[in-house]
Amino acid sequence: MYLKSLELHGFKSFPNRTVLSFERGATVIVGPNGSGKSNISDAMRWVLGELSSRNIRGTKMEDVIFGGTDNRRPMGFAEVSVTFDNSDPNNRLDSEYDEVVVTRRYFRTGESEYLINRQPRRLRDIYELFMNTGVGREGYSIIGQGKIAEIISKKSDERRNIFEEAAGISKYRHRKEESERKLKSTQDNLDRVRDILTELENRVGPLEKEAEKARRGLAIYEEKTRADVSLWLFDTKKIREDIEEAANALKLSKYELDIVDQMLSDLEAQNETLYNKSQANRIISEQLLENIRTTTDRLHQLDNELRVAESDFHHSAELIAQYKLRIGEIEASKRQILSSRNDLEAKKADYESNLKQLLDNRLEYLSEQQKLQLEIEKAKRELEEALDELTVEENSVNSLNIRIGVLKNSKISDGTKSQDIEAEIKKYESDGEVLKAEADRCDKNASGFKSSIAEKDEIIARANEKLEALGTERDSLTDELNSLKVERDTASQRADMLQRMNDLFEGYAESVKFVMKEYGVGNISGNVYGPLSSLITIEKQYITAIETALGPSLQNIVVEDENTAKSAIRVLKNANAGRATFYPITAIKSATETDEIREAKKLSGYVDRADRLVKSDAKYRSVVEFLLLRTVVFDNIDNASAAAKALRYKVKIVTLDGQVINAGGAFTGGSARRDSGILSRVTTINDLKARVKALDSEISRSETKLASLETDISAAKVEYKEAEQQKELLLSLSRSQFAALDSANAKYNTNREIIEKLRYDYNNLAGQ
Repeated sequence: MYLKSLELHGFKSFPNRTVLSFERGATVIVGPNGSGKSNISDAMRWVLGELSSRNIRGTKMEDVIFGGTDNRRPMGFAEVSVTFDNSDPNNRLDSEYDEVVVTRRYFRTGESEYLINRQPRRLRDIYELFMNTGVGREGYSIIGQGKIAEIISKKSDERRNIFEEAAGISKYRHRKEESERKLKSTQDNLDRVRDILTELENRVGPLEKEAEKARRGLAIYEEKTRADVSLWLFDTKKIREDIEEAANALKLSKYELDIVDQMLSDLEAQNETLYNKSQANRIISEQLLENIRTTTDRLHQLDNELRVAESDFHHSAELIAQYKLRIGEIEASKRQILSSRNDLEAKKADYESNLKQLLDNRLEYLSEQQKLQLEIEKAKRELEEALDELTVEENSVNSLNIRIGVLKNSKISDGTKSQDIEAEIKKYESDGEVLKAEADRCDKNASGFKSSIAEKDEIIARANEKLEALGTERDSLTDELNSLKVERDTASQRADMLQRMNDLFEGYAESVKFVMKEYGVGNISGNVYGPLSSLITIEKQYITAIETALGPSLQNIVVEDENTAKSAIRVLKNANAGRATFYPITAIKSATETDEIREAKKLSGYVDRADRLVKSDAKYRSVVEFLLLRTVVFDNIDNASAAAKALRYKVKIVTLDGQVINAGGAFTGGSARRDSGILSRVTTINDLKARVKALDSEISRSETKLASLETDISAAKVEYKEAEQQKELLLSLSRSQFAALDSANAKYNTNREIIEKLRYDYNNLAGQ
C-alpha cells in the first residue's frame, strides 16, 4: 500500500481543486505560518473518517468548508479524495482493486457522503478497510503537535489500542467485539425463545385433553356421516313423493302466480310512490338526526355547566344565608343608628348655627387683629429707631458731662490741672479694663450659646433625615405588606376553590361520584375511604409518570373489605349508575420485588421504583404496592429503552414525561398530556396552603417590622421636637446674652472715646 495523491476541493483554505502527488521517497511541504500546511494533515484525518471537529482544529463540522473572502463567495461543500496504490501483493488493503480512492464530501446543509472508488459506502466500511494498517482514524501514521504526549499520558487500556493497531490485531479485536455483540443478541433471543417454550409447555397438558376430545369427535362425526347417508336415502324417497305432489301444486301455483304478478305490478307502482316519499323522509330524518346530535352536544355542555352552577348555587345559598343573618344584624344596627342620627342631626343644626355665628365673629376679630398687628410692628420699628438714637445721644451727653466736669475742676488751679486729668485718665483706663473683661465674658457666653445652637441644628438635621428615611422605608414596607396580603388572599381563594372541586369529586367518573354520595348519606355499609387519587400524594416532578403508570386505576375506590365492595356494587346496580372498581384492603396483597426490578437500580437513568415515589397512609400501602411495585421510573425514553432491553422486556418502565415501555416490549407514548389535574389538585392545594402559611408569617413579620418602624418614627419625632424646643430655649437665652454683649461693647467703646478725648484735652493743656 502506497500513498499516491491527495485531492482537496473546498476544504478549509483550498477553494480550488488542488492535487498533491506523492512520489517515491520523502515529500516535504514547507511554507510560512498561516499558509495552510496543517490543513493538509487535517484533510488526511478527515477523509479517513474523523468525526471530532476539535481534532481537525474546528468548533463545528461546518468549519471544514471554505468560508469565503472579500473577493470570493463561500462554497457549499467540501470534498477530499485520497488515492492509495494497492498493487503490492504483500501489503494490500482488503480490496480487489489495485488502486483505492477514498472520497468524503460534506455539504453546508449537514449531509455527508463517503465513497470508495466512486461507489457510495458506509463510514464503517472505511474504518474496516484501514484497520491494521496504522492509517485509519485511530492510527499512528498521522502524528500532530502534542500527539506523543497524549499517547504517553493515556491510560494503559487506551494506549493498548495503538499497540494493537501497530501489531495488526485491531481488526480481529473489532470482529471479536462485533461477534460478542451478536452472540449477546442471540443469547437474548434464546432467552426469549426459552420463555416462549416454557409458556407453550404449560399449554401442552390442556392441548392433549383437547386432542383426545377431537379424536372422539372424529369418531362421532363418522357415525354421524353414516346416519346422514341413511337419512339421505330415506329423504330421497320422500323427496320423489314430494316432487309428484309438488308438480300438482305447481300447476295450481302458476295460476296463483299470474294473479300474484298482477298484484305485484300494482304493488310495485305503490312501492315506487312510497320509495319517493321515503327518500324525502330520509333527507328530513338526516337533518333531524344532525339537529339531535347538535342538541345532544349542547345538552351535555349545559349539563356540565349546570353541575358547576349547582355547585356555585349551593355555595352561594350558604353565603346568602350568612349574609341574610348579617343583613338582619345590620338592619337592627341601622335602625339604632338612624335613631341616633336624628338626635345628632338636631344637635348638628344647633352647632352649625353657633359655628356660623362664631365664624363671622372670628372673621371680624381676625381683621382687627391684622390691623393691630400692623400697628404693633410699626410701633416696634419706631421704638427700636428711637432707642438707637437715644443710646447715641446718651453716650454723647455722658462724654460732654465728663469733659465739662473735668474743665470745671481744672478752673480751680492751673497748677493741679494736669494732675487731675491724669488721674481721670487712669480712672477711666481702670474702668475700661473692667468693661473689657465684662465684654469678653459676655462674648464667651455668647459663643457657648452659638455652639449649643449649632449642635441642636445638627441634631435637628439628623432627626429630619432619619424621619425621611424611616418614612420612605415605611412606605416601601407598606406597599410590600399590601402586595403580600393580596397574594395571600389570592392563594387562599384558589385553595378554597380547588378544595371545593376536590370535595365534589370534579373530574371523576359519574359512578365514582354516585358511590361517594351514597356513602355520605349512609346507603353503603362499611368504610369507603375514597378514590385512590385522593389517598396519595406525589411530588410535582413525578406526577406525570405516576398518573401514566396508574392510568384509570386512579379513580378506583379503596374500601375496607369485600363486604363493603359488594354493598357498593349492589347500590350501583340497583340505581343503574354505571360500573366502578374497588380495592378491598383486606383482599389486596402487595406484589413482590423480582430480580429484574433489583437489577434495574444499576442502570443509567434509573429514578426509583414507582411505589416509592408515592406517599400514603400505612393502611393503603398494600394497594399502592399492588399497583406500582413492579413498575420502575427512568428519566428519559433513551435510557428507558436501553434498560428495557437489558432487563429482557420483563419490567414495565415509565419515563418522567409519561412514555411507557410495557413488559413484553410494547411501547406507548407521544405528546398527549397525561396530567388530568386529579393528582396535582391535592398537591396544588397543599402547596397553596403552605404558601398561605408562609405569607401569613411574612405578613406577621412585616407588620411587626412596620410597628417597630412606627415606634422609631415616633421616637425620631420626639427627638426632633425636643431639639426644636431646646433650640428655641437657647435662642431665647442667647438673645439676652447677646444684648448684654452689645451693651458691654458699647460701654467699652464709649470709655475708650472718653479716654481719647481726655488725652486730647491733656495734650492741649500741656501745650498751653
